[in-house]
Amino acid sequence: MSKLIISNQRTEEMVGDLGSLSPSYRAYVGNQAQRMAWCLQEGDVLVLPVAPDDHFLDYVAEQLRIDRLSIDVIVPQAGSYGDGILSRDRLLDPGFLARLRRSVAARDVREVFPFHFDSTVTVLSGKLGLDTVTPGFDFLDQGGGRLLNSKATFRALAGGTGVAVPHGRVCSSQEEAAEFLWEELLGQGHPAIVKKDFHVAGFGNEVVSPVAGVEPVGALRTVVTADPEALAKYLAERWNWLTDGERSPVVVERYHVDSLPLCAEFHVKEEGAELAGHGAMRMAPVLNGHVWPAPAAELGGFEEFLRSARQLCIPIHAMGYRGVVSIDAIVTPDQNILVNEFNCRVSGSTHAYHIGEHVVGGNYLTDRILVEQRRCTFPAFTTAVRILAESGLAYDHATRTGVLLAVEDGSDAGGFGEYCVVAENAEQAERLEAALTRVFTAHGK
Repeated sequence: MSKLIISNQRTEEMVGDLGSLSPSYRAYVGNQAQRMAWCLQEGDVLVLPVAPDDHFLDYVAEQLRIDRLSIDVIVPQAGSYGDGILSRDRLLDPGFLARLRRSVAARDVREVFPFHFDSTVTVLSGKLGLDTVTPGFDFLDQGGGRLLNSKATFRALAGGTGVAVPHGRVCSSQEEAAEFLWEELLGQGHPAIVKKDFHVAGFGNEVVSPVAGVEPVGALRTVVTADPEALAKYLAERWNWLTDGERSPVVVERYHVDSLPLCAEFHVKEEGAELAGHGAMRMAPVLNGHVWPAPAAELGGFEEFLRSARQLCIPIHAMGYRGVVSIDAIVTPDQNILVNEFNCRVSGSTHAYHIGEHVVGGNYLTDRILVEQRRCTFPAFTTAVRILAESGLAYDHATRTGVLLAVEDGSDAGGFGEYCVVAENAEQAERLEAALTRVFTAHGK
């Protein structure tokens, strides 16, 4: 059964005002959208914001062992936010819709698989006649996608299901936020993390601390607020940004210094939730890669974390959602695992599970480790592939180890590429990463 893949990596329902994203960041996420090519199967249609290098698509098809000619890749004309974002005006453009409708009909597409099933994609699905074959469509059509990507919704459902979360509160006013922050966190000597209700990868988070020297892992910066007056000034200055112009509440939580971030992914189907995998996030200081499976799986509380994550999927399933659920957590220094967010959409790990299943194969979740790094600079794609082959670092299907170029570096300035190392263990992965750095550095990258 063919599917329509839409790599809408950023939408208004994910991050708020798309116009607030810088041109360079929009260009980065437009290039990052290539990673959903790893979700392709024969006969699929892939919608991307920016046309990828044909050599990259050939490479992905070869690794996935599918017929490149069976795939249709479509890029709509640039819209109001440029060519990095698949905005509403691009996806609903009449000319693009006509082109897409022909491709969907020719390939007998029966599934819509977007990065985020927002209101634009629900309209698009209806125009293509795919609404009736999409599980959970009625829920998504009534704003369910936005509801289940809200940090405030997460805290409500976590509270209702008894899932352990960082001490915190959903705040609708500056006064409420200031009172909770000072009386229960900062005034007690605890730093806090302040989160926009909608954003991704830590870009909507800031840390506030009563003392200097707190590193903002999973946030853009740390702001020192040593007294109630400094806190009130910070909130007054940032409230409009934190609330998207008073349209959303703010989530405030205790920030646990020196914690390790985790993620687990489930597929919510009609029959229930199925674990896809788990990993650890690499922060620099916001998300810049992953390691799968999570090293913390050896901890005594890890099974309880997975149980709690599965527990969260029960109300999500009952509400009518069907699709990917990504659940984030932290391991505190005393080795407690606290769940701190979920997102009901494709995640930054989804493509890696497809790589694991369709490229690495075998029991990859137990006999291999996958390590991803983002924002990398590569030589021209064909040159980079040749360097990997000549240095013996290229992924080898026989040994099931080596380096895959997960995203082409499509920027003249560099820094837009991603790689995925597949290794037998952490030590081998570390050696492969170090060797990769050496060979690309030797070629001026």
